[in-house]
Order: sequence, then structure tokens, then C-alpha cells
Amino acid sequence: MTTKYGSYSSTQIHSTKLSIRKSIFFLLLYVDPMTRDSYPDINVGDAFRSLQYKLDGLNSILLEAPEVV
Repeated sequence: MTTKYGSYSSTQIHSTKLSIRKSIFFLLLYVDPMTRDSYPDINVGDAFRSLQYKLDGLNSILLEAPEVV
């Protein structure tokens, strides 16, 4: 994939998508009342902001492609 910053391999894109997916699934585990007690030291606000930064970064690199936005 070619972007304004250069080229990215399929492996890099796959790795980024996997990281974002893992962050989403972690947040789902954290907000579930049945599993949230397993993560007492996690700040959900920080985890959510981190996910937003990952999505925003990917969106910027891909020039706000409709598939990402």
C-alpha cells in the first residue's frame, strides 16, 4: 500500500489491524461486569484514548480512506 509517507507492506498493515482488534477486544473484556475485576489496575479512559490514537494514526496514514473512517 502506498501512502503520502511511503509504502507499507501487507504485513505492516495486518500487524496494525491486529493490534487495533486486540485493543477493542480488551476494552470489551474490561467493560464486561463478569470480567472487569480481572483487571484492577487498568484505567479504561487511558485504554480508550490509546485506541483512539491508534485509529487516528492509521486514518491519517491512509489519507482518511472511507474504509477506515
